Amino acid sequence: MEALRNLPTQQPEALSQLICIQPGRVVSMSMSRREQCQMTLLAFGDGESVSEERYFGDTLYYVLEGELHISMEGGSHRLCPGDCLAVPARASHAVAAPGGCKLLQITLS
Repeated sequence: MEALRNLPTQQPEALSQLICIQPGRVVSMSMSRREQCQMTLLAFGDGESVSEERYFGDTLYYVLEGELHISMEGGSHRLCPGDCLAVPARASHAVAAPGGCKLLQITLS
């Protein structure tokens, strides 16, 4: 596969089972090889967060497990499993997982 990596090819697997939550850490796994489309699985330990950041492209957050809080200029949002939220390119935002979380992040340029 040229564009995708770290994904099952022999049999289906639950996306949330491809990454594990580790206490005190934010774990990431890249799933794409293209600069124009960066797909990353993330697992946040309880109470872990990423402070203010800006991405080069529009970014989609899709929660697989747990709860994710996203703070941006327009306010704060709470995402639960199955929820998604798009953050515009270059918009300053922060993410936090009060009780641990697994999510898919896709950034398009």
